Amino acid sequence: DSKLIHGFALNCTRSSQGMPSSLKNCKIAFVDFNLQHYRAQMGVQVLINDPDKLEAVRQKEKEIAKDRIKSILDAGANVVLTTKGLDDMAAKYFVERGCIGVRRVRNEDIRRIARMTGGKVCVSLATMEGE
Repeated sequence: DSKLIHGFALNCTRSSQGMPSSLKNCKIAFVDFNLQHYRAQMGVQVLINDPDKLEAVRQKEKEIAKDRIKSILDAGANVVLTTKGLDDMAAKYFVERGCIGVRRVRNEDIRRIARMTGGKVCVSLATMEGE
């Protein structure tokens, strides 16, 4: 059976089976950055001599990722399309809020959907003031 649907189909799936399979009156966030554990950029070294401080650094990495996701969802988005990765920790937050997260959407597709819906692709959560 074939069916004609007026819209745009993505060759992607939800990041978790616990996410809803459909939503009405969606607010879509288009992001072009990772929604995974935050890791320092290549070439950045952090030297830690105390093993207790290592755990604190790992915890801070998780908090950074959680804050990114929280700020996107608090802005009202209930569907998040990202061109990069979305790990299990991030998927858990989306499931808890009843939102859909889709990872590794092709760059051309995310830009086309943003243009068709009047949205913009976010490459960073920083404001114009750099905060």
